Amino acid sequence: MFQSNPYKYRQLFIDNSNIDEMVGVTKILHQPVNYAGNPILRPSMRWEDGAGFVGTVIYDEQEGIFKAWYQGWFDSRYPACYATSEDGIFWHKPELGLINDNSGVPTNRVLDEACVPNVIKDINDPDPDRRYKMLFWDYSLPRPNREASASIAFSPDGIHWDPFDNNPVLTGTGDTHSLLGWDENYQKYVAFIRPGRQHVKGPYRRFIGRSISDDFVTWTDPAVVLVPEEDEPNLEFYNMPVFKYEGLYLGLPWAYKTFPEEPYPRMNGTMDVQLAVSHDGIEWDRAMDRETFISIGDPGNFHSGMVACAKEPLKVGDELWFYCSGSDGDHGTRHRSAKGFLSKLRLDGFVSITAGKDDFGSITTNSFICEGGRLQINTNAKDGLIAVAVLNGDGTLVDGMSHIDTAVVDNDSIKHVVTWENHTTFDHLSGQNIRLKFYLKSASLYSFFFTKA
Repeated sequence: MFQSNPYKYRQLFIDNSNIDEMVGVTKILHQPVNYAGNPILRPSMRWEDGAGFVGTVIYDEQEGIFKAWYQGWFDSRYPACYATSEDGIFWHKPELGLINDNSGVPTNRVLDEACVPNVIKDINDPDPDRRYKMLFWDYSLPRPNREASASIAFSPDGIHWDPFDNNPVLTGTGDTHSLLGWDENYQKYVAFIRPGRQHVKGPYRRFIGRSISDDFVTWTDPAVVLVPEEDEPNLEFYNMPVFKYEGLYLGLPWAYKTFPEEPYPRMNGTMDVQLAVSHDGIEWDRAMDRETFISIGDPGNFHSGMVACAKEPLKVGDELWFYCSGSDGDHGTRHRSAKGFLSKLRLDGFVSITAGKDDFGSITTNSFICEGGRLQINTNAKDGLIAVAVLNGDGTLVDGMSHIDTAVVDNDSIKHVVTWENHTTFDHLSGQNIRLKFYLKSASLYSFFFTKA
């Protein structure tokens, strides 16, 4: 297991791995808030019966623009379409001239068959023609490979793509995959690929597997990493985008909720998004007792039937932006029309430790070796307060750093510096084993971390 370090990573509370004790507080899962101008990507071309953010959205720092590769839909085909944006809100669909419409009109299509186009920009690849890499399902392949497989393509610019000559690189898989990319922890490319029917004992149900590669060409058979629990007979996992965040692996499993009377494989049901967490990308826990993270909309809303999400959220200012796809029909609706929408979350805002207004609650962390520096916290205490005590490894108070000595926090900030009457840093405790104890009232704590003084 890869250990989290409060001097290297912000400490979140999605699981309890850094918590020793909680008293009088609750953990709350926070859903991203839908942008008021949704939907921000709509079907507008003949080859876009659906146009949601199923695929990939990145911010290209070198070029200073947002880029999206998203799955279109028309005539039972899944083209990979391309769009750009200056601000992540207003999207432009360029006429690329690579693939023309039947009438000769230039389109924004970069590949004609690429279901769920997962794209990474791999700046460390020495081959400039493989700077961009894509993992997808190629529906144009002849049977039986068309039914269940994974294919790859390479590009120098993210626009001109060359599918691999020996596609598919995996067979006997599901039809939706998610590409994490190069994982420094393992020194390999990692993808989360849905295992095929031969991996299922009994009636076919969809769940999540993990595959690795040294060269992006040769991939291991997917090893199962996430399945529904025994008390969830109607649940299947359609896909799980995975991204690394502050020393954690976070997953966004698409929770496909089927009907028990339908025979397998089940083709009807709604879909929303949950949150999963792992410390190694292999052993996974679904956060907060399997609560929904990104919900479908109310009846009549454009995303009332299904919701899915792009490969990973983007950090924009003090927020995380989740690009999603929503449709008003469920999975079995033949003429559903997907639209793209944006949901925003406070930085680190997945799960909070929250106390009510009546009494103080507290949370005590596990012990760790102090390296000095300043303590910063991400908190919303504008209607309450937070105080912090520093404990020795054995649980006794550090002199001069009790909660009474703290400058009480009563604001809303993602990086508030905590101080005490006679201490502004932890430098005098460097090398010692310590714990932190947070006292809360009418306040929420999202994360804590250290910065060098």
